[in-house]
Amino acid sequence: SVSSKEGRGDGDQSSRRGLERKVGGKGSSLERYAAWYRANEHWIAPFEQALQSAIWFIPDAMGSEVGTELLHSFASMWTVGNEQVMMLTDENAELEELRSVEKRFPQFLLPLLVATVEQFETVVEVLLVQRHHRIQRALVQSGDSAKQPNEAQTLPRDRYKWLCVIEAFKAVMRLGQLYKGKGTGCLLLDGGVSGVAKVVDASSAISTAEVKRIEAFQVFRAKYLVHPNGNAFQDPSGGGKSVLDPSKQTAKFELDITSDDAKLLTLAEMMHVMRPVVYCSLLWRDGARSWRPWVTSLAVEVVSVAMTHRVVSRSYSLKGNPMCQREKEARWARLVLYLARSPFYDGFTRGRLERVRDLLKPVPLIGMAATAGYNLIDEIQGYYTYTSG
Repeated sequence: SVSSKEGRGDGDQSSRRGLERKVGGKGSSLERYAAWYRANEHWIAPFEQALQSAIWFIPDAMGSEVGTELLHSFASMWTVGNEQVMMLTDENAELEELRSVEKRFPQFLLPLLVATVEQFETVVEVLLVQRHHRIQRALVQSGDSAKQPNEAQTLPRDRYKWLCVIEAFKAVMRLGQLYKGKGTGCLLLDGGVSGVAKVVDASSAISTAEVKRIEAFQVFRAKYLVHPNGNAFQDPSGGGKSVLDPSKQTAKFELDITSDDAKLLTLAEMMHVMRPVVYCSLLWRDGARSWRPWVTSLAVEVVSVAMTHRVVSRSYSLKGNPMCQREKEARWARLVLYLARSPFYDGFTRGRLERVRDLLKPVPLIGMAATAGYNLIDEIQGYYTYTSG
């Protein structure tokens, strides 16, 4: 059940006190590091991005593909670690109203575990693929044609068994975050890496929308009609009260989500969390060239996003949270990754990209960039973790 604002505030304060006890109080090294990072974020963030980009330009002679992936994962972990520290030490009251971040041990480890696994799962896949290639070369060199893999086995299914285990672990961590939401958490943000979006007070969301509309009218009136008298924005109903007047705000938390919509959103989140596990399981059973994993995964994701879109659009408690809106739009946008997944990529996308590459090849510089871009996309497309979203 959704508690009052006062109750939630007490819970947040107790969570913060629990974190402070764990890391050694407000003067702890964690909070000192967070303060240093915030003061120097203007140069640290560009440096992190430049470091991660520079790793991809390491010549092949200086390191293997696994080594390059390891370096990139460790560099990315610095960024991930900084983001987690910022979440744990952030005391922004407005953000705490919009996003649930567990600050008690060991619950605060859940987003960090998900982020860590996401950074290193590509290394695991590259190791599995290289192991498969070594076995192939050994069979070819031995001349044992009976044991040589046929063309249908060139994309090893065995790696998807291990990737399925990784996705199942991530699913458990994500479900744990939703469970710890205690009735206020509704949508996983960035796959659980950025916490869980919370429902907001429906009455506040409606009042905020009214304020924005009246504010837009005041700006229009000041620019094109008459200058405002400087008073607070007035209630359009003529009651004489400002819409920003705290006395107009409902004291008790108001939730406008019906029981059916709440169940629908829960089902949508469960489908969203379990979709990668189902996809990897089907890839393990049927292989990447089968249409069954692609169609099943797309169907599950479209249904999940459509249900989320419907519930969010109908509720001020969700629609009033910009993080819910952003997450909903991001999930729709990630559907474009299906263009890069086999077998759709093999039968449709690759041919179109080749035409664009051949069309631009005669153009100086642009042709070189198009060829390099095509080669890069074609190379990374074979890896599940690059297109998993």
